[in-house]
Amino acid sequence: MKKHDEITAFLGKGTEFEGKLTFHGSTRIDGHFKGEISADGNLIVSEQGLLEANIHASYIVISGEIHGNITADQRVDIHAPAKVFGDIKAPSVVIDEGVIFEGRTRMYRPPEVEETESSVPGPVESQSFLSTLSGKVTDQAFGDPIPHAEINCKGEGKKRTETNASGYYEFSNLRDGTWELKIKAKGYEKSKTQVEIAGPGTVEENVALELKK
Repeated sequence: MKKHDEITAFLGKGTEFEGKLTFHGSTRIDGHFKGEISADGNLIVSEQGLLEANIHASYIVISGEIHGNITADQRVDIHAPAKVFGDIKAPSVVIDEGVIFEGRTRMYRPPEVEETESSVPGPVESQSFLSTLSGKVTDQAFGDPIPHAEINCKGEGKKRTETNASGYYEFSNLRDGTWELKIKAKGYEKSKTQVEIAGPGTVEENVALELKK
């Protein structure tokens, strides 16, 4: 996909893949992956995801099962009912109640950027840890996912994306503040909602659309 805020790759439920995975941007895994993952982007492992791999990525969100060591350059978030069997190394690690974790965690301070006479201070360094907003768009009556729903995200900047075949969407690199989502899909009433972003991590915002009358 051309846009950085969209999913770069998606391994769907019921699929299996073995090998070495590298990517930029964001990748979501709902299937079974075995091998090695090395990336400079975001990795999302859903509740259905099963990974037998050593992982290195910038920011990792886990709700599924992982067998292997995990290294993150920014942060690791582990949400129930996740199961993680392996060591974790990251500047920040958040483990929710209800998670099964067997291994060791090592948290370290990220390397500081050295300032020189030629360097120009700016806001970029202070925004190394940006947030991700993701969720699903579904049919309000039946709960079915709605693919190709158009989502506009407006806050400190503007972003646009569409849901994939599973109704999933994602916006990455969002700064703190209020973001407004406008969602529209063919045959459904338009929807609008606001989301508050505060601090690094992943915010989930699911949207159910009502059929047009």
